[in-house]
Amino acid sequence: MFFKLQIIYFLAKIKLRGLFRNRAQLQRFQQRRWHRFAQTILPKSTFYRSYLNVPLDKIPLMRKELFMAHFDAINTVAIRKEEAMKIALQAEETRDFASELNGITLGLSTGTSGKRGLFLASKIERAQWVAMVLHRVVKWSIFKRQKVAFFLRANSNLYSSVQSSVLAFYFFDIFRKNEELVAELDLLKPDIVAAQPSLLRYLAEAQQAGNLSIAPHQIISFAEVLHDDDRTVIERMFGLKITEVYQCTEGFLGVSCAHGTMHLNEDVAIFEKKYVSKHRFIPIVTDFTRTSQPIIRYEMTDILAERTTPCPCGSAMTGIERIEGRTDDVLLFDQEGKIISIFPDTLVRKIARATDDFSHYSIRQVTEDRLEVAVETEPKNKAMVSQLIETAILEVLEGQGIKNTVVVFIEEKVSDKGAKHRRVVRTFKKII
Repeated sequence: MFFKLQIIYFLAKIKLRGLFRNRAQLQRFQQRRWHRFAQTILPKSTFYRSYLNVPLDKIPLMRKELFMAHFDAINTVAIRKEEAMKIALQAEETRDFASELNGITLGLSTGTSGKRGLFLASKIERAQWVAMVLHRVVKWSIFKRQKVAFFLRANSNLYSSVQSSVLAFYFFDIFRKNEELVAELDLLKPDIVAAQPSLLRYLAEAQQAGNLSIAPHQIISFAEVLHDDDRTVIERMFGLKITEVYQCTEGFLGVSCAHGTMHLNEDVAIFEKKYVSKHRFIPIVTDFTRTSQPIIRYEMTDILAERTTPCPCGSAMTGIERIEGRTDDVLLFDQEGKIISIFPDTLVRKIARATDDFSHYSIRQVTEDRLEVAVETEPKNKAMVSQLIETAILEVLEGQGIKNTVVVFIEEKVSDKGAKHRRVVRTFKKII
């Protein structure tokens, strides 16, 4: 009961705060929250207590490898990485995800990088997260309990905290066979479906084929990049506009508004922008609500394309045109000593204009001049679709002055079961 009261309290705080009228008001709010956070939380972290009176922009950047290496010193709840990892891995093996240590929820994440990450959440942090989800993501009603089908590689007390008198949470383990998941979903007839885009597309195709017959009133996408071609297929099949969520180990970072624009959650975090091109940036996150595991100047590996015009919703929080992928997804080519970068979305959009006669595909840059492509399509169409994809890729590259690139089609699964799908990825290290 106390946990539910905490959720109601935080939900009320968010609603009473309302919209920020302009950037100046938002930034003043951020600075007040950061100052309070620094004074109360940094002294509790062995790693950060020496930065108590240091300006935020002077605190060193944090990255995943360093974060995990100093896990014990960073967290404020005296949890050791070795013990936490053991419990989290055991949960993965047993598929029993009620993982807690000293009242703190534990979770294991691999993200799109494939590298292990641990996250911690206290009961208060869980209540704050649920309040944010109820306010910004889930379309719930006090008149009817909504059935939520949540497709995850691993469940967590954090996610199951959404369970309430207005929401019935059903965990779908994505490591199970897709056919079983579809059959179970068909029986459930959910009001809300939340899953990664590659799985949402599979469900849309199952619906189109007549193997699934559901009529949800909300579709939520998270965990992977939502590409325009997948969005089109999913929205057309279910007749709904997708709610896109930017959620990862580092926090609940953004969600799309009613107009379809992703907005960063700048009322819970400060986002510094490390620009990689005119309107593309890597976010550096400082979350002033994460008290058990401080996230301070954490440099993400995501590349975000910034919206250049105001969103009709009127929010002062930064609008994102799209999440383009990770920094490791940027293809690099050496042309006579000049390094040329090709962003993933450039290729994806070009291919989408050329053909949509496929279920999935992946592009992997294995050397400076070799791309390997795997595509899933009808066998009778494979040669034609492969030719259209190759032509689209080469047109993008040649348009940027990149020559002599070999495009090879391989017979390989586009993605492994349970893995987060990445359309475009570079597997070799940066060009020196």
